[in-house]
Amino acid sequence: MLKKILTYLKYTGLILAIGLFVFGIIWADIQLSGSKCKAVTIDIVNTDSVSFVTEGSIINMLNNSGLHPEGKYVSLISTDKIEEMLNSSEYIENAECVLMPNNVIHLTVTQLIPILRVFDEEETYYLNKDGKHMNASSRFHAEVPIVSGKFNKHADALMVRPIAEYVMNDKDLNDLVTMYSVRDSGNIFIVPCIYGHVINFGDNRNIENKFNKLKKFYREVMPVKGWLTYDTITLKWNYQVVANRRTKKIKQEIIYNPEEEEVAPPVESIIIQGINDPATLDKEGKDIPISTKIDTTVMKKTSGEKPKDSVPQTQETKHQVRNAKTKVANAFGKNNN
Repeated sequence: MLKKILTYLKYTGLILAIGLFVFGIIWADIQLSGSKCKAVTIDIVNTDSVSFVTEGSIINMLNNSGLHPEGKYVSLISTDKIEEMLNSSEYIENAECVLMPNNVIHLTVTQLIPILRVFDEEETYYLNKDGKHMNASSRFHAEVPIVSGKFNKHADALMVRPIAEYVMNDKDLNDLVTMYSVRDSGNIFIVPCIYGHVINFGDNRNIENKFNKLKKFYREVMPVKGWLTYDTITLKWNYQVVANRRTKKIKQEIIYNPEEEEVAPPVESIIIQGINDPATLDKEGKDIPISTKIDTTVMKKTSGEKPKDSVPQTQETKHQVRNAKTKVANAFGKNNN
C-alpha cells in the first residue's frame, strides 16, 4: 500500500513539475512580448592589425536595413534576420546576434580576415579563406600576399592559397617571394625578390617538392650559369627544373607600389619598392646586354653535375651578379661563394 502511495506521489510530482515548466515558458513569453529591447552591445573581433569595421558602421547598417532593435518589442525582433543582414556585408566574416536575459541585444562581429589581395584586371579586392571578397580601399591596407590574374569568379584566386600559406610558414621563402601571377590553374607564376626572372610553379600540388627543387637550383646552378642567364624557371615537371634562356635584354621598369597602383604590371618586369630593387642593372640604370641564344637547362633529380657557365660577364656585370647572389644566399641562409 505504501509503495502504491509513493508511486502515486512520484508521478503527481512529475506532472506538477512539467506543468510548472510549461507555465514558466508561457509566462516568460507573455512577459517578453510586452518587453522592449533596452540596448544593443557590440563586440568586434580581429581588430589588432587593421580595423575597418566599427561600432558606428554596424549601427548604420542596422538603421539602414530597418533592423535596429533598440526600443522595439522583443517579440518583434528577429535575431536571425539581423545575423543574415550583417553576414551579407563584404567587410564581415561572421556575425552572431543573441537576446540577453536583460532584454539587451548583443552582437559579436568578426571582421573579414583577408588572406590574399587580388589584382584582377582593373579590379582589386581582398579574399578571405572561404573566397568571400572585399573591395580594396585606401582607408586600410592588410599585409597579405598579392595575386594578379584574370579570374572568372573572385574565389578562383584561392588556387594560390596553398602555395602562399607554405611560403608564409617558411622564413627563407617568405623573404624571397614578392607576389604571384596566375595565367591558368596549371601555370601559377611566382615573382621573386631578384629582378629579372620569374618562376613557373605549375599547379598548386607537390608544393614542398617544387620548392626544394628551386632552392637546389638557386644554390647549385644559378651561381655557375649566371644570374642573368634565364628569364623563366619552371618547376611544374617532376624531378627536374627547366630554365628558359633569356632572349631579351633587361630593361629598367617603373617601380610598382601595390599601395598606389590599381593594376599590376607584367610579372616579368615588376619591381616591388623597397624589396627587389634592380640589382641586375648597372649604376646608371642602363640595360645590360644579354646573349640572344636560346637554350634550356634541365637539372634532373639524379644528376649531381653542375652546368658550366656559358654567359660571358664583364667586371661590372659580375658586381650585379654578386648582389643578386647575396640576396638569394641570405634568403636561404647559405653563402654561395
